[in-house]
Amino acid sequence: MILNPAEPPIMMRDTVYTLVEEGTMDEDAIRKSISEMAEVVQSYVPGYRLRTEPIFEGNKVTIFLQVEGAGDYLPKYSGNLDIMTAAGVKIAEEFAKNLLAKETV
Repeated sequence: MILNPAEPPIMMRDTVYTLVEEGTMDEDAIRKSISEMAEVVQSYVPGYRLRTEPIFEGNKVTIFLQVEGAGDYLPKYSGNLDIMTAAGVKIAEEFAKNLLAKETV
């Protein structure tokens, strides 16, 4: 973990690099998939957003993200903690749905 002593504090930001198999790069399909997935994550982490359009370089795709926390209990720049908590809750909800679905069969 890297702690940044910046004042004022900065929002959580991440860079995601993906390598696409040579000859299979479909930029439009990748853009659409990234956008759709961002919407899914935003459904349970409202402060999750793409900072820029994906960058395509050869077979590498670069995505810049930012996560702003809800600010309920922790400062808004604590997006890293919000996304971990929100992801844990989402997994627990999906697990419970699957268990309930199996019981009704």
